[in-house]
Amino acid sequence: PVTRGHATVQSAYPPSEETFAGDIMLRLAGGVWEDTDEIRDHLVETAEDIDDYYPDGPASVDDVPEIFDRVLAEYRRVVTDVSYDAAFLTALPELPPSRGIVMSWGDGFDTGEAVEYAAELAEVARDEGYSVRGYAYVHTQDIDRLVMTGHLFVGFGVFGDRDDAAARAIGQEIVDLLRAADLPAEWTGSPDARIESQPLLYEFPIDD
Repeated sequence: PVTRGHATVQSAYPPSEETFAGDIMLRLAGGVWEDTDEIRDHLVETAEDIDDYYPDGPASVDDVPEIFDRVLAEYRRVVTDVSYDAAFLTALPELPPSRGIVMSWGDGFDTGEAVEYAAELAEVARDEGYSVRGYAYVHTQDIDRLVMTGHLFVGFGVFGDRDDAAARAIGQEIVDLLRAADLPAEWTGSPDARIESQPLLYEFPIDD
């Protein structure tokens, strides 16, 4: 059972959308980037605009790599093991295709973008011989919330015309997957309501 929050919350640079170092920590903890070099390069590329968003932004572009490496070192210090919840959730996108469901995990900032990516995944799955009935998704804002609060929302639906019965079936399958892994799952049964899972501990070490 989950008895504490994410280790980075009590670190020298707690995850936050309000500070530069906190945002770096949030990106690291979310794990939706290819590798740490990709995050560092992106921050350097966008450094000229950082002052518009963060009061503690770097004095110059040259300071970005040092700040990033400092936050990364702190992440590695406080997060040393993968949590059970993270191990299952990061594997979840690989499970549904055989059930006729594609899973978009950490793709897109909001529901619209996540569903667009799910549609692309569906095309790939169909090319591989799967019969796709619908989709589930967790966008980047959901993952940020998961890291900071331990509360996860999972959305789902069907492609094409609205079909409440088919959508409910997909929602129930996602609930069943979570519960089969001994993760909490609450859902009203409505095709318009997202599935909620809490409390969760989403931690994994970063090696690269």
